[in-house]
Amino acid sequence: MEIETERLRMRKFALEDADEHLRIITDPEFMRPMGPQFQPTRDKVLVGVGRMIEHWYQFGYGLWVMELKGAERHFGYCGLRHLAPTDEVELFYGCDRAYWGRGLVTEAARAALRYGFGRMGFERVMAVTDKDNKASRRVMEKCGLRYERDAVYFDVPVVYYALNREDYRDDGAPYTEKD
Repeated sequence: MEIETERLRMRKFALEDADEHLRIITDPEFMRPMGPQFQPTRDKVLVGVGRMIEHWYQFGYGLWVMELKGAERHFGYCGLRHLAPTDEVELFYGCDRAYWGRGLVTEAARAALRYGFGRMGFERVMAVTDKDNKASRRVMEKCGLRYERDAVYFDVPVVYYALNREDYRDDGAPYTEKD
């Protein structure tokens, strides 16, 4: 499953993406909001990418690699994941610092929500971030998610946002799916 937006190609992860993914998520600025308990290694990333691939087989949705159209190197990830042990679906994203502030994550997140509410028929999607991560909160708010509460997520204090199906509004931006 691939999605194309105006500027992006979003494709499923492959094991070959592990090294680039590791480079992105070990950037000190990227890691700052996540706290010192998150210490990615190549082995952990390989296991994580394997889980992302398996998630697609198990649930029919998951995380995509984000690439600029015409470029072969990915700069981040975005998508939806089942949040075990709950029944919640989480909007999850991150990107290389060199691409921050360009609206690319918002574009990808909107496409992921369109897939989730449209193709998958979800009733609700949630997302969390560090309370001080203003950029991530802006992405959530631009996509229609609303703050609901403070929470703790994997032992990290976060803010919890959510969007219900009845409040979802498709932005009508260019979007194509390819199986």
